[in-house]
Amino acid sequence: MRYLPAVLTTLLISGCNTTPSATTSVPKPQPAKITQFYAPDTKIPIGVKGNLCYGVEHSSKLELSPAVEDVWPAMTRCFEISPKQTTHYTLTAYGDDGSKDTKTVDVTVGAPVPRIHDLSVTSTLVHPGELVIVCFKVENTTSVKAGPGHFDPSNNCITDNPKKTTVYRISALGGDRQIDTGTVTVKVQ
Repeated sequence: MRYLPAVLTTLLISGCNTTPSATTSVPKPQPAKITQFYAPDTKIPIGVKGNLCYGVEHSSKLELSPAVEDVWPAMTRCFEISPKQTTHYTLTAYGDDGSKDTKTVDVTVGAPVPRIHDLSVTSTLVHPGELVIVCFKVENTTSVKAGPGHFDPSNNCITDNPKKTTVYRISALGGDRQIDTGTVTVKVQ
């Protein structure tokens, strides 16, 4: 038992205590960082929804200007946007260390998408040489092509007297070179 006090003294001197030493350091908070901020489509036709995506690290708070959606720190997140005009979006990330990081993205609003609708035909089954009339409506177009047969752009109708089964094709071109197409098949018996 005479060696027990000497062993305890040795243990205490050798640093077996729970008090942190002066050389132990607390890790510093990392600065806020925006790892990604983008729009998958930087040109969106008016009236069409697009997306805005972001990702951040070491951030405790985010701000989006203009505020179109609530944003919060996330490694990756996308949300829908519907700008009515070309918009400059700014994302700012704030860190616990007082740092901030800012990124911007521009989304341009383009011409509306062309649309063919109300496609109709007098009959989809006719005898050879029988009159067929194919009519349709269009929106947001700069030009329309339709055929075969005689296409009258004043009423958007094709007239034809097919001798064999025929596919009538309609193509509508929009302001930003977008295209909408439609077809109707008339069988000749």
